[in-house]
Amino acid sequence: MFFLLLLVIFFIGFCLMENYLHRRNLGSIPIRIQVNGTRGKSSVTRLIAAGLRAGGLRVVAKVTGTRPRFIVGDREEYPVRRIGRANIAEELRIVRLAKSRKAQALVIECMALVPYYQWVENRLLVRPTHGVITNVRADHLDVMGPTVADVGRALANTIPRHGRFFTAERGGLLKVLRSAVPSGVEVTVTDPATVTDAEMAGFGYVEHKENVALALAVCSSCGVEREAALAGMKRSLPDSGVMRIIRIDDEGRALAVVNTMAANDPDPIGMLW
Repeated sequence: MFFLLLLVIFFIGFCLMENYLHRRNLGSIPIRIQVNGTRGKSSVTRLIAAGLRAGGLRVVAKVTGTRPRFIVGDREEYPVRRIGRANIAEELRIVRLAKSRKAQALVIECMALVPYYQWVENRLLVRPTHGVITNVRADHLDVMGPTVADVGRALANTIPRHGRFFTAERGGLLKVLRSAVPSGVEVTVTDPATVTDAEMAGFGYVEHKENVALALAVCSSCGVEREAALAGMKRSLPDSGVMRIIRIDDEGRALAVVNTMAANDPDPIGMLW
C-alpha cells in the first residue's frame, strides 16, 4: 500500500513538472499558430510557415497530412517517427524542438479529430496566439457529426481564447464558427478574390487561392510583407499529397493525369473536378 502511494505521488509530481516545463517552453515561442479545418490544413500550414520564414522569422512547423513531417526550413524537413498510433501528446515534442531551435514562430496542424481532444490540444498543448480554420465540410461525420454544423462546432474547439482567428469559410457555416469566438478575439474572414492569377503563377503544383489568401492574411498579421511571403511560399516544398497535373504525350495524343489522391471525401473531390 505504501509503495502504491509512492507511485501515485511520483506520477502526480511528474505530471505537474511536465506541465510546468511545457508551459515554459510555450512561453519562449511568441507566435504560436494552430491550423485546423476540413480541407487544406497541411497546405496552409506549409504556406504560413514558408511565408513567415521569408519574412526573417525562425520557424518550426509540423504537418500531419499525407506524410507527417517536422519542417525546419524551406527544404529541410524530417518524418515524424511514432511508436504505435498517433497521439496528441507528441505535440510536447514539437514544442521542445521549437524551443531548442529558438523558434520565433510555431505553425502546427491540428492532429485531433475527437472534439474533446481538439479542445485539449488547443487549450493545453498549443495555446495558440493565432487560430486558423480553413473550411468546414462533411468529413469525419462518424467522429464530429452527424451534421456538417456539428463538424463546425467541433472544429471551433481550436479557436483561440485570446489573439486572432482566421478562416476562409464564407458559407452559412461561418455563423457556427463566429458564434464560438470568445469576446475580444479579432476575426478575419479571407477572400480568394484578393489573390490574382499573376500572384498564383510560379507554384510548381496546383495550389488554391483560398489557401494562399488565408496564409497571406496570417503572415501579414505577423508583420511579413505580401511580396516576401508569396516568394517564400513558392520556393518551399509542398505537401506530398498536393494536386498535380501530369501531362503526357502518347503517340500524338495529349493526356493529362490529375493526382487528387489526398481528396478522399465527396465534397472536395467534387470541387476539384
